[in-house]
Parts: sequence; structure tokens; C-alpha cells
Amino acid sequence: MIFIRVLASGSSGNCYYVSDGKTVILLDAGIPFKKIQERCGFHTSSIAAVLITHRHGDHAKAVPELLRRGIKVFSNHDVCALFPEIKIAKAGVPYGIGTFAFRAFECQHDVECYGYLIESQITGERLLYFTDTAYIKYRFHSINYIMAEANYSFDALANNAKTSKLPYFVSERVLQTHMSIDTLLAFLQANDLRGVKEIYLLHLSNANSDAVDFKRRVEEETGAAVYVF
Repeated sequence: MIFIRVLASGSSGNCYYVSDGKTVILLDAGIPFKKIQERCGFHTSSIAAVLITHRHGDHAKAVPELLRRGIKVFSNHDVCALFPEIKIAKAGVPYGIGTFAFRAFECQHDVECYGYLIESQITGERLLYFTDTAYIKYRFHSINYIMAEANYSFDALANNAKTSKLPYFVSERVLQTHMSIDTLLAFLQANDLRGVKEIYLLHLSNANSDAVDFKRRVEEETGAAVYVF
């Protein structure tokens, strides 16, 4: 089976370790490389590649050091403009990394942003990863693992804006660039979840989310094992 380890999640940094027992990849690298080393048990030489969703620091902080160490990094044109050594992954085009195959797809953020559909040629399992997106316009099938943003609940966000705990312009940006728990549930309802084993809820807002409630709602909707970060 595919093994997933959350190295970091949230506005302070995002980085996820994925292995099928043969090939290791990272999804995003938004923490210092030293922390990646520590959280990988100093086995970073085993990392075959890193898939970056977008250029914001909480997702791409370690890119310069990864490249300096000769680790392959894939992302979109926007990230490549900052780091020309990156390999461009065109949306919808299949690519291979060891025993993994992947395709990027477009997300809805305030900069060019990708999600990734990843399949292990060893286990035959498929993993769907997306974050920092207001919604997903695509539908997927035969998914076994979902790693998805569940940043906020609309009620909590509206209440915090109403009581001035959150500046209005910040709440507007969150609405336009991040995924609510309700939008995620609608996405899950619109997809074939029969093969889903595990769902990881990522990038929760400290002020605008309720981890216990989010976990309960997704478990009730899907019947899958749900983990919250």
C-alpha cells in the first residue's frame, strides 16, 4: 500500500512524504530543508522527486536547497519562472518518477497552482492531492487516497469577520483562494469514492476550522478512515 507521512501542514508550511515501498516523493516543500531532513530521518537521498503545487513560501520554501542537492522538482510555469532548473509538468500530461506516474491538474488560487493525481505501478493504487484552491472543477475515479485542503468553515469565517477577529480583506481572500469543508464535501459527493481507504484533511485554519467536526462530517460522508492535520 501507499504510505503517507505528514511532515508539515498549515500556513506555516506544507510538506508530505509519499512512498510505495520502492519510490519516495514529496508533495510540496514549504519548510526549511533542515526540517525535511530531520522529519525524513536524514534519508533525503532516497527522495526521487518533489511535486510543488505553487510558488508561495509555505509550499516552496525548500526548493532552492532541493535543487542544489540534485533532487528533481516538478511544478508549473509560474514556479519555473522563479527556479529555471525545475522541470515543468504540463497539466494533463503523464510523467513518471520511478514506480510512480503522475498528472498535474489546475487548481483555483491567486497564483498558478496545481493538484496532482499519482499512481503507483507497484501497488496499483491512486492518490489525489490538492491544496490552496477554492474548488476543483474535475472529477476522478478509482481513487484510494485523498489528501485535500479543508481550510475553513463558512460560519466560522463569517463570524470572525463580523466580530473583527479577522480583517474583511483577509476573509475575502480566503473565500476566493481556499477550500471550505462544505466545498470539499460537495466535491467528495460528486466523485466515485468506492475505492477510497484514507482521507487526509490538510491546511486547516487555526481560527476558522473545527478539526473534530470536519473529521466527523467527512467520515459520515465517505466511510473512509479520516486524518486531520
